[in-house]
Amino acid sequence: MGNIAFRDILMTKKSYTALVSMILLVVMLVTGCSSAIQQAKTGDTVKVHYTGRLQDGTVFDTSVGSEPLEFTLGQGQVIPGFEQAVIGMQVGESKTVTIPVDQAYGPRRDDMIMVVERDRLPKGLEPQVGMQLQMNQGDGGIMIVTITEVSETTIKIDANHPLAGQNLTFDIEMVEIMASQTGKTGSALTSLPLKEALSNGKPTLAEFGSSTCIPCKQMKPILEQLTIEYKGKLNVVIVEVYEQRALTQQYGIMAIPTQIVFDSSGKEVTRHMGFWAKKEITTQLKKMGID
Repeated sequence: MGNIAFRDILMTKKSYTALVSMILLVVMLVTGCSSAIQQAKTGDTVKVHYTGRLQDGTVFDTSVGSEPLEFTLGQGQVIPGFEQAVIGMQVGESKTVTIPVDQAYGPRRDDMIMVVERDRLPKGLEPQVGMQLQMNQGDGGIMIVTITEVSETTIKIDANHPLAGQNLTFDIEMVEIMASQTGKTGSALTSLPLKEALSNGKPTLAEFGSSTCIPCKQMKPILEQLTIEYKGKLNVVIVEVYEQRALTQQYGIMAIPTQIVFDSSGKEVTRHMGFWAKKEITTQLKKMGID
């Protein structure tokens, strides 16, 4: 090997110094980015995908394949255990949590199961297993009950939440963290408040329902299709009865799902209780001149 010139040593030192400086700069940038990563906190509106499972592994609900669930932390829009699991999550993060009964829908109570004579039901209501009814309580509150059995003369109703008494496991993926918003609860179907829909000069199809109601779940894809097919011609709105109790009471909702069709002036044209076939809905819309 030949002798190494001082100039070569100096250049080597300069190159080494430059390399170290670049490494330090990259580390500082990465550290700065990491500290700036947003974490979900109380007051944030978030979008998450989720899959909920019972203890035996049965999937009872999922947002995968549809719109993510949107809600605001700290407003009691989801069960306490789910909300606590989401707080602190970052966009792109996924986790699996098991939520105990007391942080989910509470214990199951046998005293909340009752048998009711069919002649006490609203006129014109044909009861079906899985249909949910609204009962007005003495204190002015609203209780949602589920029909579990139907006979010729009576029905059995259960005021327990369908998931009461269950430990629940959720796979959760954080999709987006946004500034706090009002009037939004998840699906694009619920993004327009009913009051606003009734005053924008277009006819409105509003469904009063719940995410835990079986016929409501069956209605959701129909409403999503109508939203697309009648874009610009019709407002399609879902009112969550558990979250909009005053509005539910205002419109005298006795069973869910209940669909109400309003004309362009906001006046009620007709209403329907239970599952409503898409063909029947479009027939009603045609009668109103909505093609």
